[in-house]
Amino acid sequence: MPATGGELLVDLLKTSGVEYIFCSPGTEWTPVWEALLKQQGQGETTPKYINCRHEILAISMAMGYAEITGKLPAVLLHSGVGALSGSLAIRNAYVGRVPMLIFSGETCEHCGDDEVRAQGWHWLGLLSDIGGPASLVRDYVKWSNRVDSPDGLVDAISRGSRIALSAPPGPVFISVPTEILLRRTNAYVSPAPSIITPVLPAAVDIEKVSVKLINSKRPIIIGEHAGKKPEAVRRLAELAGLLSIPVFEASLPYTSNFPKENPLYMGYDTSAALQQADLVFVVGGLTPWYPPSAGPGDGATVIMLDEAPQHERLPHWGYRADLFIDADIESTLAGLVDTIRDKVARRKKITGILSQRLVEWRTRHDTMLRRWEDDARAGKDTMPIATRWFLHEAKKALPAGAIILDETLTHTRFVHQYLAEPGGYIKSAYGGLGVGMGEAAGVKLACPDRPVILIIGDGAFNYNPVLAGLGVYQEYGLPVFIIIMDNGGYGAMKWGHQRLYPEGWAARRNRFLGVDITPAPDYVKVAGAFGFYGEKLQEPGEIEAAMKRGLKQIADGKSALLDVILESSPPFPPPPRPAGS
Repeated sequence: MPATGGELLVDLLKTSGVEYIFCSPGTEWTPVWEALLKQQGQGETTPKYINCRHEILAISMAMGYAEITGKLPAVLLHSGVGALSGSLAIRNAYVGRVPMLIFSGETCEHCGDDEVRAQGWHWLGLLSDIGGPASLVRDYVKWSNRVDSPDGLVDAISRGSRIALSAPPGPVFISVPTEILLRRTNAYVSPAPSIITPVLPAAVDIEKVSVKLINSKRPIIIGEHAGKKPEAVRRLAELAGLLSIPVFEASLPYTSNFPKENPLYMGYDTSAALQQADLVFVVGGLTPWYPPSAGPGDGATVIMLDEAPQHERLPHWGYRADLFIDADIESTLAGLVDTIRDKVARRKKITGILSQRLVEWRTRHDTMLRRWEDDARAGKDTMPIATRWFLHEAKKALPAGAIILDETLTHTRFVHQYLAEPGGYIKSAYGGLGVGMGEAAGVKLACPDRPVILIIGDGAFNYNPVLAGLGVYQEYGLPVFIIIMDNGGYGAMKWGHQRLYPEGWAARRNRFLGVDITPAPDYVKVAGAFGFYGEKLQEPGEIEAAMKRGLKQIADGKSALLDVILESSPPFPPPPRPAGS
């Protein structure tokens, strides 16, 4: 039975299935540290404690761990200042639908007594906020609350765990006064572990969608975050195969939603297909195409399947749909596959139509892959190195089971094209740049036997808590291969300027503000400061060899950094200026 509030918190986390606590240290957590050390001394191995050196690192590391395992992590932050410092990563977890329990300390007393001393002037004058820490991040979590008693702590953790894991999953924030952690507690009733069951689709919806898909002449499927679960990818491939429906990626896919070798995989360009489609089935989509007005014609049927298809957190969304299915993606796809398979088996005449459709899309698929190959080879001798050529050659060196984390902006489409595969790709920084290093550490913690590669722009690398991240890699033996896509600055800023003012002052003089990273840091030396391997890559003929050197380092247990000097021209040329503007 726990003796203090600190022991109670640890006990409750264990009951909730928490295996790891990621902490950006603050003095309010001393009772929790004491409780953890006491448990370790008594032979308890969980929850394990990870000492992070920055708030963003702690939250993003929890993100990476949760994304891979599906398990609930806990994060400890320092008062309101810690919550504010970590708010970028909290927002990423919220947008990316990643579950976690985030705790912040505060103080509610300043007199002290025989059991708990006054916490100090800094808590009164510097670390107190009206409304408390829970009010500071309320807009970026599913639920935010302040605990005011040990009984309230029991309820908050038990209920918070369920809220975090329930669809759509996401972060929960709980503020706990230090005095509660320090005081002795009475006996409490341990809540039962949370069992979260998926929201199943209605039978009438399964029937309705099945009939529409079968009767459609020109259906397409668009996926954005369906690929988070491997079983959902398998079911999506079954569904597409049953009816020969092409599958496209959304504007900015969170993951890899469909295997590229499948002849029904059609990449990212939905513009023509949307205009020709008579049915569009969006599976796990936030922005399936952009702008929303660029969707299918009025005569097409649009079906949206998502755990939260109305996207209540967004101030504007703008997509139309004829049918919203608010249900678990994997379960819904499984129901559709079973129903459609039975219906198709009883409709022999449809077989020829589906075979002809498959031939058409297979031809387009093969043509697309050949074009990607030709596009990459066109830059094989270019210096600085062409982005597509680098990724094409890097792919050759990647071992089976590698996990790619992609924290790029201007290179994202190409990283996804050449490297993303279901179960091996995560779009990092889905809600803001600066979290990739921590996310990669969390993924490596969850998958110690799989190579983890962080592909990151040089701009995004400068946004990350680099020293803290490399320190955690070193302290906990988490070898990560960092590949910096180094085009010398913030390319998105430059190309955004060019799009708005193609004939403007900046474009005519090739002078841009907010773009250059000059003088450029020696990223190789930064890696060397932690005893890691570093290399600068400038020759297009050395890509595969450099990749193998870095991969050997992480296989031997040491992190590596490869600074790839890339072309600075935009990978996607600015669109023409609209007529009359």
